[in-house]
Amino acid sequence: MPTAPAPPRPGIPIRIRLTATFAIVVGLALAATGVFTYLVFRQGVDARIDETLVDRQAVVSLLAREDPDPAGIVANAGEPLIQIYTGDGTLLATSRQLGTERLIASSEAVNAGAAPVMVTRTRLQDFADGARVRAFAIPGGRVAAIAEARDDREEALHRLAVILGVSLPLALLVASVAGYRVAGAALRPVEAMRAQAAEIGTGGLERRLAAPGTRDELDRLAATLNDLLSRLERAVEHERRIVADASHELRTPVSVLLTRLDVALRQDLDEAGLRSVLDAARGDARRLARLAEDLLLLARVDEGALPIRRTPVEIHDLLASCVDRARTGAEHRVVRVTGEIPGGAVVLADPDRTGQVLDNLVTNAVRHGAGDVEIQARRLDGHVEFSVRDHGPGYPPDFLPHAFDRFSQAPGAREGGGLGLAIVAALVRAQDGTARAENHPQGGAVTLFTLPLA
Repeated sequence: MPTAPAPPRPGIPIRIRLTATFAIVVGLALAATGVFTYLVFRQGVDARIDETLVDRQAVVSLLAREDPDPAGIVANAGEPLIQIYTGDGTLLATSRQLGTERLIASSEAVNAGAAPVMVTRTRLQDFADGARVRAFAIPGGRVAAIAEARDDREEALHRLAVILGVSLPLALLVASVAGYRVAGAALRPVEAMRAQAAEIGTGGLERRLAAPGTRDELDRLAATLNDLLSRLERAVEHERRIVADASHELRTPVSVLLTRLDVALRQDLDEAGLRSVLDAARGDARRLARLAEDLLLLARVDEGALPIRRTPVEIHDLLASCVDRARTGAEHRVVRVTGEIPGGAVVLADPDRTGQVLDNLVTNAVRHGAGDVEIQARRLDGHVEFSVRDHGPGYPPDFLPHAFDRFSQAPGAREGGGLGLAIVAALVRAQDGTARAENHPQGGAVTLFTLPLA
């Protein structure tokens, strides 16, 4: 036995996804800011060290001009880290803290004789973090090298790294919490609308969603959903009326048909009587078939499933075909075209469906009216108006507002299912036209519809 598919796993809530995305973006921004801050600070510290060494170079150069003795230069310079070299790199004098450890190599001393040299010593006695060294020429063809320990630099960079390492994650945490709360506040109206929609789904469709009043996308979303609910309510109510009306209209012919069949089965009827009952039953069955076909046609029009092939059609051809068909089915009545047909007028319409509209109107006029049936067409602004008139008593005034409603029948109408005019209106609307019913001033019912000019 096949098992039912497992329900889909719930996805990650939008609030969490928004917060995660916000946290990632903020985290990257904070990380970039931290790296940038660290690099700029380190560059600034190094620049200050180099500036200090340049200032000290001037002092040492002045001392070398006043006292050429290397030991005297070292003693008077007041520098904790200073050495004097010959031009070829031989060490002549050194400060006590350095001892015999060289600040620069012989090759660097040779280079410094031509132009000052700046080097970094990562390892230096008594200085774990090394030193920054500047070598330069002094009077007498000699080279001096002075150094600035990097211990303070590394300590400052370490403090900055600790500060950034603590503050940036805290800032990310605060930003994430704030983002989570902001996302929740932004989505709260959406959740409220969802809850209201869930209640509407279990209750009546007459309820509407409360707009949050933010005058933004959420307000527009609420308005759109309310419009959708209104259309859905109208559609459901429309379907309920159709089902109720169809049930009512079908009940009578079905009951009559069953009664006739029961009579045929229970009573001893001669051949003539049985034939009479079966003929009547066949008429009832045909009425049911027509009613079912009409309902199916209206349903297809409502769903947009009925193919409407609109092409340029001449008015004269439409009216001539309608009159020919009417004369065949209504030999005892006169069906004629009156008035002047607009010359060369062409409408954009489906000839088959428009012919069906005209046939329905002529059939109604023949069935329910009296006298001749007149068909007219006149050209108006951008469209052509067709009219079908009989010379009977006309439509009851109370019937006119509901003439095109489904299952709407004028008092005294015994034939038909009340769908003829509804089909007319549906087919005309499907071709961008309009339909209306009225009474002629000189008597008789008039049904009119328009179609756009090609």
